[in-house]
Amino acid sequence: MKLTTEQIEYVSNYIKSLDIKWYELQVEFTDHMVTSMEEIWEKDPELTFHQVKQCAESKFVGYSSFKSIQEERKGILQKEYNRSQRKMIAEFLKLPKIIGSILLGILAYQGSFYFEKPSKYLGLLFALLLVFIIPGLYNFIKNYKMEVKRFLAVSYYSLSLTVSMIFPNIGINLTNVFKEEIPQNHLLFISLICFWVVGLLFCATGVYLDIKHVAKVKKQYQLN
Repeated sequence: MKLTTEQIEYVSNYIKSLDIKWYELQVEFTDHMVTSMEEIWEKDPELTFHQVKQCAESKFVGYSSFKSIQEERKGILQKEYNRSQRKMIAEFLKLPKIIGSILLGILAYQGSFYFEKPSKYLGLLFALLLVFIIPGLYNFIKNYKMEVKRFLAVSYYSLSLTVSMIFPNIGINLTNVFKEEIPQNHLLFISLICFWVVGLLFCATGVYLDIKHVAKVKKQYQLN
């Protein structure tokens, strides 16, 4: 037995009342609930709407189950994000793209000749990575609510903001710790340049993934 539009709306409002704030999860849980209710009603047409709803709820074990599924989905999204980012970065560490990474490192190395103190130059390089916070923050604010809907896939993928702060902080701290050793230890200087290149790749791919996943969500849910 199929649920009416009003009944489906009732189920949707019930899901929202469980503090499921992410739109795609609201849609998914509503679909599962409606499908389950229709199957139960098909087997036992004598049941009332609310009895069918209670039977369907028991399959999800109520509020705690919905919340646990929500947390599980967050973990899945984070793993997918990390896997996608590692795959992209790995491409820049293999031929032919590694050539561009090496050239970028050489260019960064050449820039040190214009600075009297190598440690000061490295500090500037790592500080420049903070520039990636701007597009990351812009995308997060712009897409936090798309057409008054909050999407987990958009809000959670704004991890580029975190990455854009982690690498500059680590790099600047390492530069300060080894400030005295850097001018005398050429290998240490080159290692920090390589770390900067990797940090740049993480920041750039993070922003790219943010934009990519926003476009994917907009296409999937037909948003402007």
